[in-house]
Amino acid sequence: MNHSMLDGTPSESFADPGTARAIGSAPVRDRMTRPAITVVPTSDFATMVTAITASRRDVLPVVSPEGAPIGVVSASDLLAAYAGDETGRDRRAELTAGDLMTSPAVTVAQDRSVGEAVRLARQACVHHLPVVDGDGRLIGMLSPHDLLDSLRTDDEAIRTEALALALTPGSGVVPGSLRVRCERGHVVLAGRTRSRADAAALCLRVAAVAGLTDHLGWDVDDVTADTT
Repeated sequence: MNHSMLDGTPSESFADPGTARAIGSAPVRDRMTRPAITVVPTSDFATMVTAITASRRDVLPVVSPEGAPIGVVSASDLLAAYAGDETGRDRRAELTAGDLMTSPAVTVAQDRSVGEAVRLARQACVHHLPVVDGDGRLIGMLSPHDLLDSLRTDDEAIRTEALALALTPGSGVVPGSLRVRCERGHVVLAGRTRSRADAAALCLRVAAVAGLTDHLGWDVDDVTADTT
């Protein structure tokens, strides 16, 4: 059995950006968590603690009367205020979300892709993004767990598509030999085809979907090498 080295060149390379599927291509609205628990600038300390505990997140959006996010209060903000208050509970009772929030809030539009949201979060050094509609109103939250789950889902979708392409009737894949995995949008294809031409055609089909590393072999070398 021969191993894949198509036209004398290893097929271990990422597809061109124009053909490879972008990681996190799903729109933010499909991956965000809704509804988001919020507070307003006048919300007191006890309300913020109750809200952030109920949300099970580390960040609490602060919204305007129109529902637009104007800032965020983090769990660390609340803990710092608690630890730094040496005057007792009366002082904490005077603190509001407006006092503690970081403003302006870094937000992402619902129709942006998850990949864009990841880049935005990294550039802004934040872990949670309030999601807004076309009018700037808060409609959900995007957390690290949402982002990671989206990337995992995209990888599985790409793997499924690559597997379907590989198992297309007439592909020449030897039954039971095929193994396909996908990580961060890059497909690793292993197995055996009946001929070298079948392996070449299969690689071209899968490379149109995502980046590809192939470890294919074939039973018959029916491709004549160009020696000129």
